[in-house]
Amino acid sequence: MLKPSLKDISIVIPVREGSSRVHEKIYLPFGDNSTLLEWKILQVLRIHPSDRIFISSNSKRVSSIAEKMGVQYLPRSTHLCDGHKASFSEVISGVVSDLPTKYFAWVTVVVPLMKPEEYFQAFHIFLEQVCIKKEYDSLVSVNRLKDYLWQHGSPLNYQANRNHTISQELPELFRVTNGLYMRDRESTLCEGYFLGSKPFMHVVSKISGIDIDDEQDYSMALALKDVY
Repeated sequence: MLKPSLKDISIVIPVREGSSRVHEKIYLPFGDNSTLLEWKILQVLRIHPSDRIFISSNSKRVSSIAEKMGVQYLPRSTHLCDGHKASFSEVISGVVSDLPTKYFAWVTVVVPLMKPEEYFQAFHIFLEQVCIKKEYDSLVSVNRLKDYLWQHGSPLNYQANRNHTISQELPELFRVTNGLYMRDRESTLCEGYFLGSKPFMHVVSKISGIDIDDEQDYSMALALKDVY
C-alpha cells in the first residue's frame, strides 16, 4: 500500500462575502496590491499544487479571483454561506463533501500571518502522526498560553494569593488560532466536525495566531506584517 502523500491532501479555503463586524472582510487590502483572500491564496501556492487548492464560496467575484490565480473554485449553496441559517457543522460537511481527496486542510483567510513554512510543517506532521502512525486523529494550529486566566470572578489556572505561581510554571494550555484544521474526509462527514477527539496541537508563532474578527484585529495584522 502506498504511503499517504501531499497529493492526498486538499487545501480548502472557505469564504463568504458577508461579515457582521467588518464590511467585505475578505476583500480588505493586505500585501502588495492584494486582498486578504488573494494574500492567503499566494501563501498556500508556495507550498501546495494549484490543483489541490480549492476556494469554496457562492460568489462570482470569488470565482473570478480563483480563476485568475489558477486555483480551483467549489460552488457552495447560498444556504451554506449564510451564517444565520446553516449550522457550522452543516457548513463543514457541505464544504468537505465536495473535496476529491481523502484528507483536507481547512485554511482560513482571516488568519493572514501564519507562514507558508508553518503550513508545510503541519502537512508533514499530519501525514506522519495522523495518517501513517495514527497516534492522533486530526491536527489544529494553536498558540501555547501562559497567561493568568479568570472566569466568573475566580482564577482558572492559578491561585490569586500568597501561592501565586510564576507564568513559566502555569499549566500548559492551548488557544486555537483558527488558522488550520486537518482531518480525513470520511470521519469529518460522519461526525460533522473537522477535528477528532485526539488532535495534534501544532504550535505556531504568536503572530500566526492573529485572527481578524474586528477592525482592531485588522490594524494589528497590518502593523505586524513587516515582522511576518
